[in-house]
Amino acid sequence: MTDGIDNKVDLKESIVSKILSVFADAPPRMDFMIFADDVFAEAKVRLEEMAKTAKAAYYEDIFDQRLERLRILGCPAFILNKLKTKKVAVVSKACALNIPDNRDSLIPVISSHYLTIYSQLEMINLNGIAGDTALESSRIMNALKKGISQNDGKIFDSIYFILDIDDGANTEKLTCAEADERIRGKNRFPLTVEEIIALLLQRNEPPVFNLLAGGSRYEQDDRVPFCTTEDNKICLKTCFYNTIHPNSVTLSCGARV
Repeated sequence: MTDGIDNKVDLKESIVSKILSVFADAPPRMDFMIFADDVFAEAKVRLEEMAKTAKAAYYEDIFDQRLERLRILGCPAFILNKLKTKKVAVVSKACALNIPDNRDSLIPVISSHYLTIYSQLEMINLNGIAGDTALESSRIMNALKKGISQNDGKIFDSIYFILDIDDGANTEKLTCAEADERIRGKNRFPLTVEEIIALLLQRNEPPVFNLLAGGSRYEQDDRVPFCTTEDNKICLKTCFYNTIHPNSVTLSCGARV
């Protein structure tokens, strides 16, 4: 404890000494306060630049870790190469969002146009637990496309990233409809099936809750796909939009790039 205090005192004395050495170089005829304001203004600019650089480096590391995880799981090289082209745009957006520490910052998403849902479920590895489903992938619909332009909807047919992903904790006892309303009221977006799978691909442990894909529907508007742990597998099943599904949450994201 004493050593820690001594180290802090030494650090403070070192910083004070450096500051005094700067002021010792003040031009003799310049007003001291004006000189001080100039010094601190320049220091503030440099600190802000350092913070921006550190923040970008932090998200770049996460970006690389996410792609490395996919590589280990057997993701095809051509998909990884396409994801790499998103790095600058994704890191820039992540830096601008001010993402809380308790949220996933960025997750790569693979559209079923590039890799089927079945293949992606098989890639999941949660301590040996893989994914499976009896659902027909052709019957899974993207409910989010109805409210956006055709041009904006193209992102779902590509390879992209979701950013600022919460854990859905505040939606546990809500119906999908209620959760959807709450999410949209905060200018956020419910996740689709592919995005839920993308999240699971980046994890090592099975989720505590069932994960509802509020951004997707199965066959009709009142059936929502969700992922659950069952018989030592991650199973993709469905529940009803206006029914509370026990032990389930609806996740959301803040942006897509």
